[in-house]
Amino acid sequence: MTKQKIKITEVVLRDGQQSLIASRMKTKDMVPVLSLLDKVGYSSLEVWGGATYDCCLRYLNEDPWDRLKVFKKHIKNTKLQMLLRGKNLVGYKEYDDSVISLFINNSFKEGINIFRIFDSLNDVNNIKSSIEYVNKEGGNSQGTICYTTSPVHDEKYWIKLAKSIEDIGAKSLAIKDMAGLLRPNIGFELIKKLKKNINIPLHLHTHSTTGLADATNLKAYEAGIDNIDTSISSFSNLYAHTATESFISMIYKDKENPFDMKLLTKIAEHFHTVRNNYSEFEGSMRGVDINMLLYQVPGGMLSILEKQLVDLKKQNKLKDLIDEIPRIREDVGYVPLVTPSSQIVGAQALMNVLDNKRYKTINKEFVDLVNGKYGEIPGKINKALLKRIDKNYIENDDPIKMSIDEYKKEFSNFCNENNLKDFSKKDTDLLNYILFTKESKDFYLSKNKNTYNDVIGLQEGFGLFVD
Repeated sequence: MTKQKIKITEVVLRDGQQSLIASRMKTKDMVPVLSLLDKVGYSSLEVWGGATYDCCLRYLNEDPWDRLKVFKKHIKNTKLQMLLRGKNLVGYKEYDDSVISLFINNSFKEGINIFRIFDSLNDVNNIKSSIEYVNKEGGNSQGTICYTTSPVHDEKYWIKLAKSIEDIGAKSLAIKDMAGLLRPNIGFELIKKLKKNINIPLHLHTHSTTGLADATNLKAYEAGIDNIDTSISSFSNLYAHTATESFISMIYKDKENPFDMKLLTKIAEHFHTVRNNYSEFEGSMRGVDINMLLYQVPGGMLSILEKQLVDLKKQNKLKDLIDEIPRIREDVGYVPLVTPSSQIVGAQALMNVLDNKRYKTINKEFVDLVNGKYGEIPGKINKALLKRIDKNYIENDDPIKMSIDEYKKEFSNFCNENNLKDFSKKDTDLLNYILFTKESKDFYLSKNKNTYNDVIGLQEGFGLFVD
């Protein structure tokens, strides 16, 4: 076995808890072990971004920027990492470059060093500006391959994409396997080829949904991967990731192990206790689902779909819904299923199943996806679907992107109308308002914020909202 030094990123504070308990973990439940996590020797801690940002506002009555300040206070030696959706930042629509620049500037000032930047369609144009702004701040701009399988996603596609990401200035590259689709031997060969064709460090992020993650991570190590994402054992597997302690035990003999396993045990014990407090947010998955190799449903998307159907008293439609997702994905050119494309495909699948007829109702976001407004589609779109959209829908003009000053004026007016201090004067408060206006209004009006009823789900891979 290869003896190279391997770096490990711990994801329990973001994706681990996002995948297993829908991002509901409160900051106070993280604080007791932050200093311990800092002593483990991780290359980085993924602590922010994804769905955790809006969940702080939406469910926890927490300011996400205050959470970041807490991390910065307690974690002195380990780099902090976040997940960024390119032009969508941590939201679900495209933002003006001035907003992107302001967000990245403040994130960097508050402690984020590594920005994992992705686009759901793997359109390099949608991550270019974020990479440039991160580089300008002096951070690590980590471009991302959103891994999927289809007739158009072959080895040549991934190598070309990786080179393109390196060419636009990314300092490192991540393979983001959000549904656990990367098979061990295929991963081994892909990583070998990528290492020969790019000159920047290569990271791997995969999920345990299909039961392949442990083997894939081990083969990635053998292939010379630079960094592996894992999650502490008490927040691992199922919809989440390979357990940190398990991976370390795979690659190191006891006497050669640079990690303090007793320290990791303390961290695991803490999160084991914490997890019990959030059992109501766990999905029904109890093992692995190898069928996800076909359906390609990422992270916690399946549990959210299941919950939505239960709420609608349509739980008998779950199998139909899951079967519909890959059919729609093929219709729209084999888009990868990750935020926001997964939300769009998932919402359309739900409509098709509930209507008992395909494309009887088509949502605006789906039309925009087909019309290329989210970026370049990797494959060919079904001609019948194109004809139906062209026949029944008029392409909407691109939404007007508000400037920073326009948002500031609007937020200031809201504060004045409600006898609040002018929160718009502080960048981080302004960014909350820009990214999640409805949730922020409620947050700033009351500390006892109620949960919204219009949410279908917020886990990575499925964050639908019904207006």
